[in-house]
Amino acid sequence: MVEILFLLLPFAFYSGWKAARNKFNKNQKKQRELSDHFVKGINFLLSEEPDKALEVFLNYPDIDDYTAQTYQLLGNLFRNRGEVDRALRVHQNLIARPNIRQRQKHKAMLSLGQDFFEAGMLDRAESVFQELLNNENVGKNISKSLVCQSLRTIYEQTQEWEKAIETTKCFKKYQKRNTANKKNNDNALIAHYYCELANQALKKGKLHDVDSFLSKAKKAYKNSTRLMSLAGSIAYHQEKYQEALNHYLAAIKQDSRLLSALYEKMEDSALKVDAIPMLQNALFKLYKKKKDKAVFETLLILALKNKDSSDDINKLIDEVLLSEKLSAKSIYNSTEYFSEGLGKLGTEKELKLINTALGNYLKNKPNFICTHCGYKLNDFLWRCPACHHWDTIDRA
Repeated sequence: MVEILFLLLPFAFYSGWKAARNKFNKNQKKQRELSDHFVKGINFLLSEEPDKALEVFLNYPDIDDYTAQTYQLLGNLFRNRGEVDRALRVHQNLIARPNIRQRQKHKAMLSLGQDFFEAGMLDRAESVFQELLNNENVGKNISKSLVCQSLRTIYEQTQEWEKAIETTKCFKKYQKRNTANKKNNDNALIAHYYCELANQALKKGKLHDVDSFLSKAKKAYKNSTRLMSLAGSIAYHQEKYQEALNHYLAAIKQDSRLLSALYEKMEDSALKVDAIPMLQNALFKLYKKKKDKAVFETLLILALKNKDSSDDINKLIDEVLLSEKLSAKSIYNSTEYFSEGLGKLGTEKELKLINTALGNYLKNKPNFICTHCGYKLNDFLWRCPACHHWDTIDRA
């Protein structure tokens, strides 16, 4: 409770100073009572008796703007500490005050909605935020873009993607500074939501709806790699393998993180249309351009599966092993390539030992990590399951 002490001490000093300054004023008694009241509350906090402290604070009949702001901060601090029930009591008490100013009431309602969200009461949180959004006077006191953002988070949790799209548009509308980067980020989110809707429609076999959602996603953000990979999966599902392969290649050229997720369908599509050389050539060009280790690993896997020991592959491996700082997985794939007799380096026994050791090293090692919160996972996801941010999953 030390943090709360530091929060409330300035108010106690303020109240004492104000009481002393107005000692000859007709409000002298009231100011002294206010000062004593908060000192009593602080004493309870120091004694680790927060509920008694709350009773003292919340039962005081008269509050001004300064007191209301202190209550607001106190409630937020409780929520940040995980004490959501106490945060709810503070903010609900503040809203119920008949003499509170509209500005403070709107701020308290925003905090109350956040309290409900943290408590998992999403329907109540949605109701509070919607009430704020529909109130024409709210924009004078709090940011409506923040309200829209809070609603969007709820709809992401409940997977109500159409509502998430609407609140993102609402967020864009009320943003004060709508820079190009912010626009792209908002549009990318909208494309994600349409892709989610397309996925749902695909599972239900509603292909007409799938096309409609993909068209809207493309209109929102045409450079969405998720849109490209989803279009590839739909083409693959429809047995249009060359079209699927083209979509997959377009996606990985823009974002090679998708290689591990798309590789099996890419290879299968290429096999179906006898386009393995075309796929290998595309990956060669991509590696030469970006020097991406994931592309190098995929080239080795492709060569191993198809028993391709061409001079181009051998030259590339020698070049990369000598000059590039590789991941353990890249080295593992390289040594496996040699151990299969496809290369010209070392003895088979030595390479098998290295291969086994590196294989053991890679066991249970996560493939991906969230760049925002550090959460580790084995499969690529568009949205982190821990912090719920989009497009933050990268290779570990």
